[in-house]
Amino acid sequence: MAALVITLVLMSLAALIPVAASRLSTQPVATPRPTPSRTPPPVAVLLPDERDRALQGVVIIANDHTFGSAFLIDTQGDLLTAASLIANSQSLRLIDNTGGMHQVRVLGIDADLGVALLRATVTDGVPLSFGDASTLVTDAPVEQLASPKLLYVQPATPGVITSISDSRIKLRIDDLPGNLGGPIVGSGGKVLAMLTAPGAGVVIDRIQSVAAPWAKQSGTLLPLAPLPANLVLRGSDTTASPPPSPTASSTARVTVQSVSPSRASAAQDIAVTIQGSGFVAGSSLRVHFVPVSGTTGAFDGFGAAVLSSSTLTLKVPSGRMVQDYVIQLSNGDGALINSQVGFTVAS
Repeated sequence: MAALVITLVLMSLAALIPVAASRLSTQPVATPRPTPSRTPPPVAVLLPDERDRALQGVVIIANDHTFGSAFLIDTQGDLLTAASLIANSQSLRLIDNTGGMHQVRVLGIDADLGVALLRATVTDGVPLSFGDASTLVTDAPVEQLASPKLLYVQPATPGVITSISDSRIKLRIDDLPGNLGGPIVGSGGKVLAMLTAPGAGVVIDRIQSVAAPWAKQSGTLLPLAPLPANLVLRGSDTTASPPPSPTASSTARVTVQSVSPSRASAAQDIAVTIQGSGFVAGSSLRVHFVPVSGTTGAFDGFGAAVLSSSTLTLKVPSGRMVQDYVIQLSNGDGALINSQVGFTVAS
């Protein structure tokens, strides 16, 4: 009996030892890293009729070297805009959405907050209504508005609020210099904030409290500023260069072959030259820089102009997101070219 028990025990051990040895010799497997997911693009918050109605109150404000946005807040022609567009400017020009030009009166500036109040005779604009900025929360979708008269700036650009602190907000948005001073709106096209710096703004409640006393002042009327060289108005762009010949698009193969320089600093504007073939001037001419990876940071070049069928020039604005891009060209006759030519914005 004892011998039988010993035999069974030995047989059990013989079966278990290989399994235990196999488990002891197995190397631990590292926990796989999670695959990062792309941040979804911002979504639009305005219905088409809401957007169109709100855009009636957004205009262009230009000084002698650059331009931005402003928006009507009442029926007597008072407008809000960014202080950086007004401070130290000896002349200003307001351009309404019909292309009309107006002198403006500066009523007040708060350089620390980044806001200014102007007054002008604008007969075709519709004042924007204010929303409740206290309802703003992080991750809330908004839209940045700009004058539809601007050729190279989208009239409505979706964005997302990333932080709120001390009446100021940060945004994830593909804004351009021409957006500066424009309204940031929510549902119904109501103004919640104003863009005072790239990717940053001030909530409208805070702006109202500062600007209210200025409306009672007579202000200072400034002379009419010259048009900045980088300002191109929709509807007047076709006069910048000769129209394409009737057969230009049908006989020439459109290509984008190179860009020079192919690298730029985010800290300053830079003029670039694109070489290729089949370029024609026209109202559809647009150079778009598309991020190689990610969903944010796309932008348009300023002042694209055709020098010849193989050469065009434009300006890459400062403040663009540091990353790699590829160049997409909308030719003057409407042909769209997605190239593999790369361009890098460096810090």
